[in-house]
Amino acid sequence: MQQSTPAVTGKDTSAEAFAELGNETRRRLSEKLYETLRHAHQHGVRDMSRRELREYHNQQTGEWLELSSVASTVNALVAAGRFELGTARRCSMSPRQRDVVPVKCKAQQQAIA
Repeated sequence: MQQSTPAVTGKDTSAEAFAELGNETRRRLSEKLYETLRHAHQHGVRDMSRRELREYHNQQTGEWLELSSVASTVNALVAAGRFELGTARRCSMSPRQRDVVPVKCKAQQQAIA
């Protein structure tokens, strides 16, 4: 009798891999991506897709990140209120020219003196 095994998807393994990262590693990755997007804003970039952010980070630092790690981290930064969603548009990096919802750093209110 053949035993059936549950199907494991790429989404399952990506989520597991991200969950296995230690808190310190996740915190550092969050800070790196936040600083990368902030740097892009300072140089005139309004918003970025997750793929565009990964590419820009690689160009700026030479560090290559897995897209699943970038996406998971960006989603966590959105949930934490550090990034906000932009207006849907075509991704400049997508080979299939898909519509994406880019992210941008959430505007910080200046302290009133």
